[in-house]
Amino acid sequence: MKKRWYSLAFLVLASLSLAACSSTEEAAKKIDAKKVELVTEVVDKGEVGSAVILTYPEEINGNKLATSDFSVFAGAKSRTIQAVYTSEEQTAGTPSEKGKYVVLELNPNDANASTLVFDIEKFINTRANLTYTVAQTDEIESAKGTKYAATDALKISEIKTPILDTFKAGTFEDGKNKMQYRLFSPEVGENSSEKKPLVVYLHGSGERGEDNEMQLLGTDGPQTFSGMSFQQTTPSYVLAPQVPWDEAREGWFGKGQTEQVKKLIDKVVSENDDIDTSRIYISGVSNGATGTWKMLTENPNFFAAAMPIAGYMYHEGSEFIQVGSARYLAPDKADAAKIKDIPIWTFQAEDDPVNSVQGSLQAVKAIQDAGGKKVQMTEYPSGLVAPNPHASWEKAYNDSQALTWLVSNVK
Repeated sequence: MKKRWYSLAFLVLASLSLAACSSTEEAAKKIDAKKVELVTEVVDKGEVGSAVILTYPEEINGNKLATSDFSVFAGAKSRTIQAVYTSEEQTAGTPSEKGKYVVLELNPNDANASTLVFDIEKFINTRANLTYTVAQTDEIESAKGTKYAATDALKISEIKTPILDTFKAGTFEDGKNKMQYRLFSPEVGENSSEKKPLVVYLHGSGERGEDNEMQLLGTDGPQTFSGMSFQQTTPSYVLAPQVPWDEAREGWFGKGQTEQVKKLIDKVVSENDDIDTSRIYISGVSNGATGTWKMLTENPNFFAAAMPIAGYMYHEGSEFIQVGSARYLAPDKADAAKIKDIPIWTFQAEDDPVNSVQGSLQAVKAIQDAGGKKVQMTEYPSGLVAPNPHASWEKAYNDSQALTWLVSNVK
């Protein structure tokens, strides 16, 4: 009889033990890679991993969560969680008292925050830093009392990049020539019939290609013009074409590229009758700044104003002048005379190691020598633009005075 009682007791204990293990395993499995999302955003230095969103089967109490309950890694490097909260929506920036979505906001200034890795051989940016994992490091209890056990590192398989959703993708074909582009359209409001400006943005060498994404991710130019603060004051269309990759790194001053951009602009204008043709603006960075100067000289009566950043004036047949590690092209006097009446505000760092500041300084002087009175320059002193002195657009696109000036001009 005792033997049978011991056997029965053992079976009961074993069953309880298995049930407990099963319950723990089940709780741990309630969060998996299919329920974890990485959100990216574009800041001054380009695209960064900005948040991780975990989806739970039940609502979680937000006030019981702590940043120490989770860990996030980009590759093998830890990301700093600067805030954790629940949300009723699967989106960052909408905290609620409780919700089934747990949002982990990440520090955009982490050394490993950028999603971009520069390929020095091809001289382009690639989205090579998107291998993220997240772990729940401590037990979490739902609003109903369900306990969710800590998890191992979970791979994130879903990536959400809001800026790619706000710019409609398109391909412009002109005979054998093809150019990818993205177009942002302002929200339709009560004054939808009012004419709106068009801002054209030309990216730098690092964003060349045919993915039709990198021109939105490499710098914050498109984000600046499509962002809420700019759109609230000046609802505008924003056009961001992408020049194909070329081994010679000519980019926008490659044969026929700027002519293709002008045809694309004409197409966009013809398809959107609420664009104000007296308020078409252009801005570009690095190679895109040189493309901006080139667009101005080829179309001297077309643009209302321009903001070229860290570039130089291009003239076919000109030879590069080397200044240390940087280079530039001297402006052509005839080209300068063509654009002397266009409002232009150019920006560059004194210690730019890629494109010499002499390119911008001499372009401004050539226009002024031709009688131009609407050109101006902001030269950032050495050490101000850091850690990359070439990236003066990080300062320029945060200059509210310059942005207001740009859209105040009417042709």
